[in-house]
Amino acid sequence: RGENMEQKIVFLDVDGTLTLPNGEVSDNVKKSIQQVRQNGHYVFLCTGRNKAGVQSLMSIGFDGIICSAGGYIEYNGEKIYESCLKEEDVKEAREVFDRNGIMYNLETTHMTFQNDDMNEAFIKIHLKDDDMNSELTRLLNEQKDRFNIHSIEDYEAHPLPVQKLCFMTYHEESLKEPRKILSNKYNFIVHEFLSTHIINGEIIIKGTNKGNAVRFVVEHLGLSMENTICFGDSMNDLEMVEVCQHSVVMGNGSEVLKSYATTVCESVHDDGVYHEMKRLGLC
Repeated sequence: RGENMEQKIVFLDVDGTLTLPNGEVSDNVKKSIQQVRQNGHYVFLCTGRNKAGVQSLMSIGFDGIICSAGGYIEYNGEKIYESCLKEEDVKEAREVFDRNGIMYNLETTHMTFQNDDMNEAFIKIHLKDDDMNSELTRLLNEQKDRFNIHSIEDYEAHPLPVQKLCFMTYHEESLKEPRKILSNKYNFIVHEFLSTHIINGEIIIKGTNKGNAVRFVVEHLGLSMENTICFGDSMNDLEMVEVCQHSVVMGNGSEVLKSYATTVCESVHDDGVYHEMKRLGLC
């Protein structure tokens, strides 16, 4: 890449920002990312998903990926950073979730360990009741394939380094004890409600977040924070939105997050990323 003083680095959240609810990326958005890179700028994914969860997007072409909300970072296909939970901490978290009847998964770089009750709960959020039976089996298999999902028993047989845990519950009450026990070691994040009857969230090692990951990448590339641009839509993008020079929140994004943004663009359904990249003169 030429030493372009105005070389920018763009960080893109995935779900609700880059990808539509069906997991696809529109052609306009794909093309804009490719043009931005051809024009000498960097584009990184910056997502809560683990590496296994972004494989279907890699053909678009990115300079690097920040996965697991900052727990795993690659540049040019090489791992440059990773933070993992200690095995005894995984054990402690699992015990407190089990004790309170909370579903959870274990996210590692190349696979996610979760049992069928959690797989089904994730899918039910996105399905209307009348689609339940016909669609469920197909979507379960598709999801296992897309996110390389294995059972928790597989983890017990061959433990791998875990970057974060996601959890789901039907009762807010059941989060009382886990929050009390786990909040000193982790950021205990409860997401905005995806549906009326289920609560989901994640625990991530304190200090691991998208904002610190952005700083790490910018320093690694020898660039300046003044040249950072990010796109996000939900509260797990907050630290990224706070540290980037120019932060864009999607029209479909969280109202609270919008109050921190430099600008709000069109929704993901209306190719918001594409329109804003054009307005910024990147493509």
